[in-house]
Amino acid sequence: MNTETPILSESFQRLYFNATVFENYSSWHPIRLNRVLPFQATDLVMDNPGLLAAEGAYLANPDIENRFAVVEAFCRCGLLSPEDGANLKPVLDIYGADFFEFMGEVYANAGMFICALRWQREYIAVLEVQNSGARSDSEEVYVDVGYCLYSLGLFAEAIAWTKSCAGPDLIELTVGTAMMENQARLMGGRLVATERANNRVRYTGSTMTDANIARESAEQLKTALKAAMPFKETYIDWVRTDALISSKPVEGCYPFRRELATGCLLGHKMNLLFATAAEADYLIECGNKAEAQRLLQEAVLLEPQADFIRERLATIT
Repeated sequence: MNTETPILSESFQRLYFNATVFENYSSWHPIRLNRVLPFQATDLVMDNPGLLAAEGAYLANPDIENRFAVVEAFCRCGLLSPEDGANLKPVLDIYGADFFEFMGEVYANAGMFICALRWQREYIAVLEVQNSGARSDSEEVYVDVGYCLYSLGLFAEAIAWTKSCAGPDLIELTVGTAMMENQARLMGGRLVATERANNRVRYTGSTMTDANIARESAEQLKTALKAAMPFKETYIDWVRTDALISSKPVEGCYPFRRELATGCLLGHKMNLLFATAAEADYLIECGNKAEAQRLLQEAVLLEPQADFIRERLATIT
């Protein structure tokens, strides 16, 4: 890695070089992100006086006029297309603190991940103080932070952040899927699809047994799943194996299996899988194969269909 710090303007430094932003990033998840700084020579930035002035003004006074100025600056600098800017301006009045999240998305889409993290933190600070209904397992900004950390090569931080934000949902997901897959195999079929929405989970499995046995099995499995996931409502559908229902991933969705979900759980899961694989690669390079193996084994439990995890694990076992 090139650790040379680039020469950037004083205005840029005032806005983006504040180390305390990353040392105290979240009151809910006190994970130090101090390795985000300093900027490296390879980090993409937009050191534009007009843009920095607009962003600084909005940070000091987040009203609609300054919001409008930020959008115009984004368009002038090529961070937003003129068409996107024109479509956005008429609806700027509906934004509040989530405009900071939008700013983070703009920078993340441009590959400027430190700048993205800087604005995502502003939104998180508001969420954690003002929104009593906010949860880090259901707010997209927490997934975006995990992705930015992974993209910056801060794999250990991405893993710690994602596990903390996702909470017990990842464990419930792993246990529930494993139980359903096992039951489907015992009945001569497979897990076809998983759908999640809020606190409800619906599993669809194939079977070669008759309808009565399938219904009885579903009730027994629901009882077992309730013990493992006491805060979830579980629904189970069985279809005949010869119905030829595809279990292939839905294009543009979760890539490893047919799994659909509202909220952010699958985003957290993807961040965790890729950050774990990358951290394992780093540990192997450092000669720490045992720790790399532990991480990869955990990832395989989380997603047995992730072949790239299994391939890495096979090289060190």
